[in-house]
Amino acid sequence: MNCMQLIPLGPPALLGLFREVLESSLVERGVAQGLELLGHADEFWRAVPLAELQRMAQGGNAAAQAELAWRSAVGEGLPKSVADAVNWATQSAEKKSPAGEAVLGWLLYHGMGLPKDYAEAARLFEHAADAADSRGMAWLALCLLRGHGVSADVTRGSELLHKTAEQGSHLAQYWLGRLLYLGQYLPRDFAQAVRWLTLASEHNSGRAGRAADLLARCHFFGRGVEENRSEAVRLWRVAALDDVAPAMFSLGLCLYAGEGTAVNHAEAVTWFRAAARKRVAGAMFLLGQCTTFGFGVTPDPAVGLAWYRRAAERGNREAEFELAEAYAAGRAHLERDLEEAVRWWRAAARQGHARAQLKLGHCYRWGEGIEENKRLALAWYRRAADGGEVAAHVWLGECHEHGEGALKLSADPAVARQHYHAAAVAGEPHGLAELGRCQLYGIGGQVDVARGEAALKQAAEDGWQPALDELERYWFAEGERYFHGHGAVADAARARLCYRKAGELGHRRAAYMLAECLRHGLGGAAEPTQALTWYHSAATLFDAKLALADLYYRGEGVVCNYREAFRWFEQAVAQHEDAYALYSLGYCLLHGQGVRRDVRLALRHLRRAAVLGEVNAQYELGLAYYRGAGVVKNLRLAMKWLRMAANHGQDEARAFIERIERGQQLN
Repeated sequence: MNCMQLIPLGPPALLGLFREVLESSLVERGVAQGLELLGHADEFWRAVPLAELQRMAQGGNAAAQAELAWRSAVGEGLPKSVADAVNWATQSAEKKSPAGEAVLGWLLYHGMGLPKDYAEAARLFEHAADAADSRGMAWLALCLLRGHGVSADVTRGSELLHKTAEQGSHLAQYWLGRLLYLGQYLPRDFAQAVRWLTLASEHNSGRAGRAADLLARCHFFGRGVEENRSEAVRLWRVAALDDVAPAMFSLGLCLYAGEGTAVNHAEAVTWFRAAARKRVAGAMFLLGQCTTFGFGVTPDPAVGLAWYRRAAERGNREAEFELAEAYAAGRAHLERDLEEAVRWWRAAARQGHARAQLKLGHCYRWGEGIEENKRLALAWYRRAADGGEVAAHVWLGECHEHGEGALKLSADPAVARQHYHAAAVAGEPHGLAELGRCQLYGIGGQVDVARGEAALKQAAEDGWQPALDELERYWFAEGERYFHGHGAVADAARARLCYRKAGELGHRRAAYMLAECLRHGLGGAAEPTQALTWYHSAATLFDAKLALADLYYRGEGVVCNYREAFRWFEQAVAQHEDAYALYSLGYCLLHGQGVRRDVRLALRHLRRAAVLGEVNAQYELGLAYYRGAGVVKNLRLAMKWLRMAANHGQDEARAFIERIERGQQLN
């Protein structure tokens, strides 16, 4: 299981994370939804300094009391105080101020300082709307759309929201654009959403930043407007400066990935930190990426891991996956812990993280960090494949090919081949290689050697190097089959062709066998020069070294070169204590061929060769003892080695002994 790879998130995954965070941030929950409901009644009250506003409110100005209630509710310019908000809103509403009634309704709507009461909130909104208060009209429209405190009436709610927006209410313009963007309560219409969000973002109001954030999404993804990522970056910067958390994250991500702006990791980190402080889990995850890989900050895997953990604990599935990878590999300060890795892979997998589903499948398949369960492995592989993890098709193919995890516990090569094909079509080189293997051997379908060979070569070009190993093995096996006649009529010419294919791919034994065919004229004319070339290709093999030594010694396919021959004999002996190689090395040393004559070393090699049964070495050793050449003359040992050679069919030894027995003079 490959869980050790450490790479930063790539552009496709970043864009997926981008979409996920942006869309999930639009989900409306609790008080966060309520805080976005309210805006200032008009620009006049928004611009009034706090001290002046407090003086006017204390003097009994109902509109000022309504504005001070709002600022107290959200902590704008003064410490947040729900009690003060209720106090000032109540005083304003008691004076029949539409703005005060609207703010009091908002507090009731969210149960801030008062028991939550949708019905009373809606009544107050309607009373304010009857007085043409723009906030009351906008909030009543939202209650009608949602059916909060009143019977749902989408038609009336839509008409009221449109009317209020047309009258210039930035709050209504923002909410109309937002609902049209999301397709909530109103039919989705990106073009109209762009229109209203543009109007809302052009004013210095409480909604401008949020409107700019949504408008940036339209420009980034080309929704309702021509795609313009540079404009999206500009709008997100406006919204980020207005303290909008999703905009901070989005701006950081654009700077991180170079979308719509130049890459600037240092500034990206600044905005990720700002978004992380507002609990944006995606920003925490990307801070983990930045600190792990040193993007914009000094690399610190331990700090990166801490950010991953924070994001994972908030449910970010990318962070859950990275945390699992860290436990699986024992990265940073963590001890390797496959059980903990499985826990985090499972957390990410349950959220649809296809890569985590694949890893979980591996764990169940091989019993790593969890009890082995082939059936569950197959199930997780299927989920990963359904989730778009192309590599999962390869592992599904393996399971079906070998009958792992199937209910009937039987192999199904046809289904396996379908999965390999699916992976290959999706651009997975491993899948293409497996498909090529199936085509070569007819697994799960017909044999198609040409297509199989092409598939394996393409897979190797695409980065899956084991594909060439598979092709090498195939052609070498075919060469052996035809050379020896195993399962086929012996055909040296065809074997020679197969060996050549395998040798061209780097199969050393095939290269050696091709050289043998070329040297000895098997399956075609003898070509000693070509044989020499192929022996060199296989020179890591002992047999090839020995053959090269012979060719240089005898001058076959090359000019005779005793020095080169000796070099290859020496390498052969270093690799394997072979009797013939030892004899040849000793012979060269004995006669000074390709090396300075060294009788003592020569006899040592010859003795080792003789003991191993090399008859020529036995003959040469016998002569040395007979003549006292390099050793003390010893007729007993001489006759021992000569008779041993003669008994094994060495003709020169036999003739030498006959001449001794006849008493003839010997050289």
